[in-house]
Amino acid sequence: MNRNEKEAAVAAYKQLFDGIDSVVLADTSSVSVNTINEVRSKFRAEGVTFRVIKNSLAKKALIGTVLEPVCEKFHGPVAVALKLDDPIAPARVAVDFAKTNPNFVITGGFVAGEVVDAAGVDRLSKMKNRDESRSELLSLFKASATKFAALIKAKAEKMEEAQA
Repeated sequence: MNRNEKEAAVAAYKQLFDGIDSVVLADTSSVSVNTINEVRSKFRAEGVTFRVIKNSLAKKALIGTVLEPVCEKFHGPVAVALKLDDPIAPARVAVDFAKTNPNFVITGGFVAGEVVDAAGVDRLSKMKNRDESRSELLSLFKASATKFAALIKAKAEKMEEAQA
């Protein structure tokens, strides 16, 4: 790679990481090309960006960003999985894929301002995503309103019976 190609790669990495506040890292040294293509399609189906990156150039791109602390995890062949505004989706896909593909090793990541290990990524994968949390919250609000309406109706019926 000549200097211009390296500068272009750093610029591309900066664009890739722009606005991202979480990332999942995996070691792909023992993973075949067919397996990489398989995991890429799984990530793509969830709207997650997955790339095998060049460490030295990625580290340069991350300098001065919120993701800079994760540079310590960049050694050996590293793949990154990330999605804007959703740290859970990359973790879920990576953990699910690693369960059936032992050569795909999750090495850690960066979530909520902290560098995490593989166990941290596993914990993250088990959390509810934004849509699931919203749905649960709305069902709680709806249930409360429904129970309140039923209570009012029951009291009104009881009062009607007492008057009759």
